[in-house]
Amino acid sequence: MWEFLELKADLADVSRKLLTFVANAQPNAEKAVLLQGLLVEGQREAFKAYQASREVWDFLEENAEVAITPQELVQLLQPLLPRFYSIASSQAVVGDEIHLTVAELIYETNGHVRKGVCTHYLCRMAPVGSVEIPIYIQPSNGFTLPADSDAYVIMVGPGTGVAPFRAFMQERFKRGDTGLNWLFFGERHRLRTFFYESDWKEWLKTGKFRIDAAFSRDQPHKVYVQHLMLEKGKEIEAALSTGAFLYVCGDAKEMAKDVDAAIHELAKTHGNRSEEEAKEFVKRLKKEKRYLRDVY
Repeated sequence: MWEFLELKADLADVSRKLLTFVANAQPNAEKAVLLQGLLVEGQREAFKAYQASREVWDFLEENAEVAITPQELVQLLQPLLPRFYSIASSQAVVGDEIHLTVAELIYETNGHVRKGVCTHYLCRMAPVGSVEIPIYIQPSNGFTLPADSDAYVIMVGPGTGVAPFRAFMQERFKRGDTGLNWLFFGERHRLRTFFYESDWKEWLKTGKFRIDAAFSRDQPHKVYVQHLMLEKGKEIEAALSTGAFLYVCGDAKEMAKDVDAAIHELAKTHGNRSEEEAKEFVKRLKKEKRYLRDVY
């Protein structure tokens, strides 16, 4: 049982099964009403918000009136799911290695500091060479470089979303591609979180690579990648209208939506298109597999 809890159980996410069990067994009427209200039809968003603010341990602590046996708890937990990381290296360059871009996740909810299950383990609990970490390769589902070595590639990768684009650039320069490359990168601070800065600076010298970077906390007003894209909208629209490929990698909840809205806006403003025509333009990019996303 301890091996299951240590290695295979998800101790972060409160499962619907666990919440249902506790709601039905909760003798405190006020707490029972709260929990049962989260389970009714139409309360999906409220349930997700409640779940996101708690981990298993503080959920159980809040509902200490409910007795759960160790065996019952094991059966009510979700399995620990694998974490997916984009590969940040080209095998043609690094050989039998895989480079990953890992940023430790630390945040606060419900009055408690939380740490990312996988990032905390990798950054703090698994010193290099001390443990074997099981991995497997997940197919990219089409999020790959164009076959045309002369293709123009535009990449949008804030934060750790930049990982596959380092691999893209290693691959393109290794095989001698002649196409231009333009990266939009974003993070909080230039001094602390400009991932792979030395790589980008080397590739800038080739004349075939360009980078626009937004560091949101380095000035009073926040600047994100979508703001830079709108500023450079005329160039982006011209490139997309003449065959360029656009790749977006990173956060699906906010960033990907904002970037998509920026693409529609620049297609409309700089392509002299109506709202509907801009939508059709973006749909065509997707259909032609020239607008590809790897968001999570």
